[in-house]
Amino acid sequence: MRKVFLVSAIALAMTGCAAQQEYSAPQVRDLSVSRERTQASHYTVEQGDTLYGIAWRHDMDYRDLARLNQIAPPYRIQTGQQLRLGDGAAAPSRTEPSPGLGGPQVATATALGGGAASQAGDDWLLPDEQAIERNRRLAAEPLDAEGRAPTEMAVAGAQQVAESAPRTPEPEAQRAPEPIVDADVAIAAQPEAQPEPEPQPEPQPATQPEPDAGTAVAGEPERQPASESRTYTPVDEVPWQWPADGELIGRFGEGGSITAGIDIAGQKGQPVKAAGPGIVVYAGSGVRGYGNLILLKHNDQYLSAYAHNDSLRVTENDVVEAGQVIATMGDSDAESTRLHFEVRKDGQPQDPLKYLPER
Repeated sequence: MRKVFLVSAIALAMTGCAAQQEYSAPQVRDLSVSRERTQASHYTVEQGDTLYGIAWRHDMDYRDLARLNQIAPPYRIQTGQQLRLGDGAAAPSRTEPSPGLGGPQVATATALGGGAASQAGDDWLLPDEQAIERNRRLAAEPLDAEGRAPTEMAVAGAQQVAESAPRTPEPEAQRAPEPIVDADVAIAAQPEAQPEPEPQPEPQPATQPEPDAGTAVAGEPERQPASESRTYTPVDEVPWQWPADGELIGRFGEGGSITAGIDIAGQKGQPVKAAGPGIVVYAGSGVRGYGNLILLKHNDQYLSAYAHNDSLRVTENDVVEAGQVIATMGDSDAESTRLHFEVRKDGQPQDPLKYLPER
C-alpha cells in the first residue's frame, strides 16, 4: 500500500514539472530595431569627406566633432582616419610607423674595451691604461715647496740655451715699384660717381580670404581660393528667403528617408538659390541619401542644406549672397525632381518653416 502511494506521489510531481515547463516558455524580444537606431561610435574618413559633411551626416556640430577628436583648425582630415562620434566612444588607436626599417630600432651602447672594440684591428681604439694610471698618480701626489718653483740651475740653463740659439734674419719685404702716373691723367681716368638708384618697393600680394575651417577635402591637395572670391563675413541675423519656387511636398518630420527638412517640388534644371548670405562649406555627393549636396554656413550657429541637385554652381569656400543661384534642381538620390532643404542650428535640425517667410 505504501508503495502505491509513493508511486502516485512521484507521478504527480513529474506531471507538475512538465506543466510548469509548458507554461514558463522564455520570452524572446526582437532587438533588431533598436540596433538599427543605435548610432555608430566611430567613422572612417573616406575619399572626398570633409569635417562638415561628416558632422552633418551624424547630426553633429562640426566643432564638437573636432573637439572629440582633438583636431585643431583648419580641421584637416585624412583618408582612412577614424573619428569618434560621441563622448562615450573610446579614442581610436593610432599606430605611428617607425621611419626607415619596419620595426623600431634600438641603439645599444658598448663600453670601451669590450664587445666589438676588442676585435682584431681595433686595438688603436683602446685607451692607454698605463698613461691614465700614471697621470692619475702624478695628479694625486702633492708637490713639495721646492717642487712648486723652478730651480736656479734650471733657469740658468734655459737662459744659456736661449742666448746660444742662432737668430734667423728677417727677410726684407719685396715690394714692386709703384708706377709713376700723371695726376691729371689719373683724375681724368676716374669715372664719375653715379648716384645709386633707390630700391623699388616690392608689390604686396592681394589679401586672400582665408578658407573656412572644416572645408578641407580628404585626399585632395590644398586649393587656393579664387582671387575674385568675396570676403566671408558671418551675419548676425540671417535674412531667410525661399531657396526655390514650387509646391511643398514634404514637411519637417514627415515620412521618407530624410525627415530633417522640407521638400519642394519643381522642374529639372530649375534654379536653386541661397536662402541667405554665407560661405560654401561642402559641395559634393559624399553624404549618402542627399545626392548632390551643398552646405552653406551663415554664421557660427546656422547652416542650410540643398540636396538632390542636378548640377552644382559653387565649390567649397565660395562666398555667396542671398538669392544667388548655387545649383539646379534635380533628382539625384531622390524618387522625383525636388529640392530637399534643411536648416540646422548648432548642428541640430530645425523646422525650416519657422525661419522662412510665409508665402
